[in-house]
Amino acid sequence: MTEAVIIELQPLPGQYTRLAVLVKQMVAQVRDFPGCLQADTLLAPERDEIAIFQRWENADAFGDYLIWRSKQADFEQLHKLLAAEPDFKSFTLGTGA
Repeated sequence: MTEAVIIELQPLPGQYTRLAVLVKQMVAQVRDFPGCLQADTLLAPERDEIAIFQRWENADAFGDYLIWRSKQADFEQLHKLLAAEPDFKSFTLGTGA
């Protein structure tokens, strides 16, 4: 079943713009990853909030992506700009009521 993922990021003070630029680059890469159906960056600069919305063919595809991403250099850069660990929320998409 299709998996939807929301990742909320809290930048360090003064790092919003740098984090937003990096996240946009990372999201562009994820769109080409096998099993990714959708990936979008959600920005709320007035609240200092950044989120990522992704849809995956299934939970296994998302898991494969997480393993791959954790080995990339930009993953370490991302964590250096965060005030807290990313908040991951995963949902299986329903097909109606």
